[in-house]
Parts: sequence; C-alpha cells; structure tokens
Amino acid sequence: MGSFTGFLYRQFTFKPKPLPTTVNLKGKTALVTGASGGLGLEACLELAAHGVSRIILGVRDPSKSDAAKPIQAKNPNVDVQVWQIEQESFASIKEFADRAAGLDRLDIVILNAGVKNVEYVKSSKGGHELNVQVNHLGTALLSLLLLGPLRRTGDATGTPARLTIVSSENHFWVKLKVIKGPDTLARMDDKETFGKDMDRYNLTKLLNVLWMRELSTRASRNVVINAVNPGFCRSGLHRSHSSGASFANMVGWTATQGGHALTDAATQHPQDHGAYISEQTLFSPSSFVLSKEGHSAQVKIWNETIELLTQEAPSSDLLSNL
Repeated sequence: MGSFTGFLYRQFTFKPKPLPTTVNLKGKTALVTGASGGLGLEACLELAAHGVSRIILGVRDPSKSDAAKPIQAKNPNVDVQVWQIEQESFASIKEFADRAAGLDRLDIVILNAGVKNVEYVKSSKGGHELNVQVNHLGTALLSLLLLGPLRRTGDATGTPARLTIVSSENHFWVKLKVIKGPDTLARMDDKETFGKDMDRYNLTKLLNVLWMRELSTRASRNVVINAVNPGFCRSGLHRSHSSGASFANMVGWTATQGGHALTDAATQHPQDHGAYISEQTLFSPSSFVLSKEGHSAQVKIWNETIELLTQEAPSSDLLSNL
C-alpha cells in the first residue's frame, strides 16, 4: 500500500461490500458527522437498514438537510435527529458534544466531516489553515469530548463502544519536512509550508492516523478506536479540486461503496483497537507512522494539539474522559 500503481490496482479490483445481513444494531445509537450527503449519509442509510434505533446526523446547516427522509425510508422505526455542528468552530463543536453528553447511550461514532482545499485559506472561525482546522483540530477536539458518553455506554452495556476517524490512503503520500520540524501545528498556519495541490490535505490525513493511534493508547479500553481509509470515492469532498473530481469520475468508487467502508470500520473488527482499516481489513499504516520518527511525531502532535485546544477551546472535559 502507498504506491500509485497499487492504489489504482485496488480501485479497480476491490469494491467495498455491505455489512453482513447478520449485523443487528437494534437498540444502539449512532452519531455521524459530515452526514448531509456523500459517504456520511450513505453510512447512515446502511446503519438504519441494520436496525439502529437512533441516529444523529452532524451537519453544518440542518435547515438545508433532507437526509432524514431517505434514512427513515430504510427504517421507519429509526429516530433520526439532525444536529448542527460547524467543524471550523470550537464553540460549535463544544455545544454539539455537550448535547451528545446528555444522551442515554452512544454506541457508534463516525467522525467523517472533512475538507480538501488545494489553495491556502485560513478558517474564518478558527483562525488556522482550513484543512488543519477542520480535518485535524476539529476532529481531535470532538473525539476527546465524545469519549465520555461512549465510555459510559461501554460500561453500561458490557460491549465496547466504537469511535472511527475517517482518514485516507493519502497519509502515505506526505512530504514530511513540516511534521519532522519543531512547532508543527504553528508552522502549518504559515502559507509557505502549504505546499502544492493536495500536499496539505495529505498531511492532515497523516495527522488523523497519528492522533488516532495516540488517543487509542490513552483512552479507556471499552471504547474501540480506529481509523478508516474509505477509498477514493465520487463525492462532494472534491468540490474545490476540479482535477480530483474528474479523476474520481474515472476511477472512483461510489459514495455507497465508501459508506460500506465506514460502517465496516465502525461495527466490525472488535479487537482492532488503534487499527488502520483499509479495504475492510486491518492494514499497516505508512512506514513513517510505524517508525521511531513516526512515534515521536505522534507524541509531539498529541502534545501540541492538547496545548492548542487547552488555550483556544477550554473545557473541563478535555482530558477527563481519557
């Protein structure tokens, strides 16, 4: 994994499969971010088809989301709730997580919200480079804040709850100069470190894997945490990248197939804590991730992220759920 030839081979020879018919999610509550369309919505549709009792859709603008209708068409008995979350805004993430903390149970979380910007833009709400703000910082904060309700559900049911972070095979294709240097997150706000085309997006997908691995070593063992590569799919992720959209139209999997990859990671592989899941099976992440340098970067990114979030998104719950 990691070569372009290998990527193309897998795109053409492997297609994600739906969950086995034996999967029964009755009584469970699932939460999916980035759920207004694309892979997130497709994952919700599949979870509903397998009997999930309640599903929470995290979307930027609930007034523009019609996602509840097709989900209820799959399962008329499912309680579909559409909650607002702005992944750029720490305040919005905190409000969303506070609401989730009031649930009686939370069994499955899929953190799917993300962006792919190929031009340098600073977030108007968070102040950091947009890919970093949404893909890493927003995801990291929400993962920390949702551990509490996930852990309580795992304790109450005797079955580990599930937290899946959506990453990408692109984490193999990273120029490592920025991440190997000091003050990585601060430097990623500098335009000169942005790189070309998908360099920054790729780097944030590496941050997802590093964050997931460190979080999994620190979090309660009754929450299974993993990262998933959903494959290269035709979706709205490419809306700001015309060449990426054109390439996806040629070789991409469907959003439904990408949704299968998400639900597989979030409901199967019960023993694969801290794992990187790709093609619906356990895969080794990049050689950098597995190296001593990669482990040092993993700890450094954790420390820098916690320091940044403590300063910019203060919350008494930030580390208490670990």
